[in-house]
Amino acid sequence: MQILEINLELVEKLPADEESRLLLPENVACKASLTDYLALNEICEYRIEYHEGFIFSFYHNIYNDFMPNHEQIVSNFMAILILFIAKFKLAWRILPSNLVIYIHNDGKPCAYKPDAVVFKGKLNFQTFFREDESKFQATDNPYSAIEVLSKGTKSFDLNTKLANYQKIETLEQIIFVEQYKMAVYVYDKIDGNWIKSEYFDENDQFFVAECPVSLKELYIYVEF
Repeated sequence: MQILEINLELVEKLPADEESRLLLPENVACKASLTDYLALNEICEYRIEYHEGFIFSFYHNIYNDFMPNHEQIVSNFMAILILFIAKFKLAWRILPSNLVIYIHNDGKPCAYKPDAVVFKGKLNFQTFFREDESKFQATDNPYSAIEVLSKGTKSFDLNTKLANYQKIETLEQIIFVEQYKMAVYVYDKIDGNWIKSEYFDENDQFFVAECPVSLKELYIYVEF
């Protein structure tokens, strides 16, 4: 069936272990509640996300270990921000992709896991309960989110995911980075409007708040 601009096979449930997941089709989804997703996410051995009543798993997220460009770009981005935060002793935090970002989405909740997330100050968490009274949390106040684009999910990231990210009140910036060529697409919220900027040259730079990020630094050790 077609979900999120991607062909996904609908299955009854998703397993927690990676070995069982590999026996399923490449891109799969199962119908579930948000709390069911958060419960599975805590024990899941591979990356899963949630969109309007479905948990979904993409093939490329299982094989991140075989995507050196993807991992290098995320590492470079985090290193740039961490050095800046330390240098100026800022109360910022930058966290990797195991953090769940909750989006209310007009009553059709989504829970995504960007490749890296920047917070200005403390994280705010929404708490969700299951019938057995177990509770799970997801944060809802990111300042900036970065996604490294993959061929299989690029359309979803640049359309559905972008539109839903823009519904987060605290989010001021969304960054999409190509891993097969030097290209960065930055969406900044300025006076309530989202403005897109594109960068293609190693001498170009964009800013995460006051932190400059040059493409030369962002793509260091990345091989096309």
